[in-house]
Amino acid sequence: MKLAIIGGGNMAEAILQGVLSGKLLAAAEIMIADVSAERLKYLAEKYGVQTTANNLQALRAAENVLLAVKPQVSAGVIDEIQAAGKTEQLIITIAAGVPMSRIDVRQNRKVARVMPNTPALVGQAASAVCFNERVSAADKTFTLELLRSIGAVVEVDEKELNAVTGLSGSGPAFVFRLMDYFIQAGVSLGLPEAKARTLTYQTFLGSALLADRSGRPLEELIAQVTSPGGTTQAGREVLEKSAAGQILRDTLVRAKERADELEKGK
Repeated sequence: MKLAIIGGGNMAEAILQGVLSGKLLAAAEIMIADVSAERLKYLAEKYGVQTTANNLQALRAAENVLLAVKPQVSAGVIDEIQAAGKTEQLIITIAAGVPMSRIDVRQNRKVARVMPNTPALVGQAASAVCFNERVSAADKTFTLELLRSIGAVVEVDEKELNAVTGLSGSGPAFVFRLMDYFIQAGVSLGLPEAKARTLTYQTFLGSALLADRSGRPLEELIAQVTSPGGTTQAGREVLEKSAAGQILRDTLVRAKERADELEKGK
């Protein structure tokens, strides 16, 4: 068995979809463990993977493990990882706030810690990953290929991961809120809500793609839209004189601080 996925929630399913569609692994090489019989039935029928309600069964059968459970139940699963006794396994964890040291308690395990985000559900995740020193080059390659199957990935130091949590882990919620503000503003200006929503979604999507694909500095792209004395300049004068930038920084800082607190068990 190439991969055991412990936890069968939305993020686990998104990664499963990416792995299978990218042909990184075949369905027969994957086993998913979850407490919900209904969820296991769904995953088995839709993807053809093996399933079990017994975490130890999956852990003992697999070469690699994806730990995709909520942080509050991760301690019990980590105990099961230790009980399985397979120290040669690669453990890839996406449990927020769980440092590698909690999994590698005896300093004999290979651990990769990942912070993905919910756009993984449509194959557009922004993921960051760090590795402990026992992870081999082959293990790194496998992990990076797995994460690229659901979007973009960057490698970071573990000390940077809580900043990643604030920026891109929590970031989709903040972007969705900004989109909601755009839609509300469009409606207040007289647009039907459905049209305001379509225009907003496409504006965010198109702007992100242009920024990514052009390779140009954001200031250049801003200037490209801004004509002297025009509508964009008038709007920018309001936006850039406001506290919007500081509010966004404060938002990300607080999300990062909360990640720090969770890592300390608070």
